Parts: sequence; C-alpha cells; structure tokens
Amino acid sequence: MNPPDLKLQQIPSRRTRLTGNARRTSQSGQSMTEFIIIAPVLLFVCFGILQFVLLYQAKSTLDVAALEAAREGAVNHGSMQSMRNGLARGLAPLYAHQANAEGVAAALASAQTDAARFSSITVLNPTPAAIQDYSRPRYYADQAATYSEIPNDSLMYRDSSVPPGAMSRMNIQDANLLKIHVHYCYDMYVPLVNKVIYYAANVIGAIGTGGILTREPANVTQDPYGDPKNGDYLCKVKLADGIATGHWPISLDSEAMVRMQSPLRASALNDSPNPTGN
Repeated sequence: MNPPDLKLQQIPSRRTRLTGNARRTSQSGQSMTEFIIIAPVLLFVCFGILQFVLLYQAKSTLDVAALEAAREGAVNHGSMQSMRNGLARGLAPLYAHQANAEGVAAALASAQTDAARFSSITVLNPTPAAIQDYSRPRYYADQAATYSEIPNDSLMYRDSSVPPGAMSRMNIQDANLLKIHVHYCYDMYVPLVNKVIYYAANVIGAIGTGGILTREPANVTQDPYGDPKNGDYLCKVKLADGIATGHWPISLDSEAMVRMQSPLRASALNDSPNPTGN
C-alpha cells in the first residue's frame, strides 16, 4: 500500500462527521428536556430547605424568648403582662431588618404586637391546687394593699419534712417553681413552600390531587378556613387572605422553668388574658 492511500483512509467521511454532530445535538436536546422537567422539583426542594432552616431559627429564638418570659414572671409576682413583654423582647430578633436604633425599636414594636395577638402563655406550675394550698394574704404598707400570694422567703431554710399540700401534693419549694408553656404563631414567607406546609400541617384539602396548587377545597365557601382537620385555634388564616398576602402561619411551642424570685400572686397571672384566636 502506498503512503498516499493510508492518508486517505485516516480522513473521516462527510457522512461520519454529520452523524456525529446529529448525535451530539440529540443528546443536548435530551439534557435540556430533562432539566426542564427536574428544575421545578429541584427549586421546590431548595425552597423547602430554606423554609425549614428558617423554622429551626424561629424555634431556637422562641426557646430563648420563653426563658426570658419565665424570668420576667419570676421577678414580677408571675405577672402575665410582664411575661408577655419578656416574650416580645426575646422574639424581637425575628422582626429585625435594620442594624440601628430605629430597626431595633421597630422590631420590638412588631414583636410586642404579635406577642399580644398571636401567642399564648400557659402557666403549668404552680397549679391552681398549689396556689390554693399555699396562698396567704400579705399586706403592703407602701401600696396600702393586700395580696394573696405564695410565700417566697427563706425557701432553703424551710423544713422539707413538712407534709405536702393537701390538694396539690407538693411542697412549698416545688410550688415556687414557675413553669410556662408558650404557643406562638410563626409567619412562614418562603413562596409556595409556606402554603404547602400550612395545608399539610392543618390537613386542608386533597393534598396531591389539586388541593394546594390548582384549586382550593370544595367547601371553601362554607368555611373560609378550608375546613382544617387539624386546625389550630390561634394560628389559622382565611384561605383568601393567605392567598392574597402570601402569609401562612404555623404554630411553634416551647417551655421554660425558673424558680420564683418574688411571691407569686394568683391575680397577677390573669392581668393579661391570652388571645382567643380569629
């Protein structure tokens, strides 16, 4: 074989080059189709991760806020208003958008509004029975007033062998432990994911068959809240309002316990009643 013939065999034909280009074009089109199919799912997953990260941040902030609320109650005779103020201070970071004095003031104002409207504080201890067992009248000359309160002085020196209260079955040291439960409505705001989580948490509509994305539950005209099967009395929103504003709340709960630093008064526990919901 002559050398020129060998060179001719090494040069690919025009048909071979065209076939290779067509194959690459076909593979590129297939990749684009697969990306178009998977992109919405991938975007939803990313949004979901972001929303759950924000929920974790909100829960951690609420835990600190609940402890702040309990501390405020411990030094203010168990005042519900003081506990609500402490809760608002603890929640303020969730509402902060500017790192200046004006931003701090605005965040605290927003937190106080939501703490009053969208949070409830339940005193788990002392129980009503413990209050009945240990409350004693005490006169305050500077206020010219008498309050019924659980004694808080010299707790470490009180005789622990004294029989517990007849109704509460606890001693006075345990009656001076303030334990609270905080129920708070956190407003989710990551698009689409917030609505999906709200519908799933409240069991609204036919999830996966059009109850979330394409249409609302069939009985929306009879129940503007969508007839939730697991609805929350406080953290609920009318579906029309949620769709219009994009705000969908979810309930978060936390508990905290501290020792009373002042005598607990039954009257102070009711100086700021919890909201009753929408």
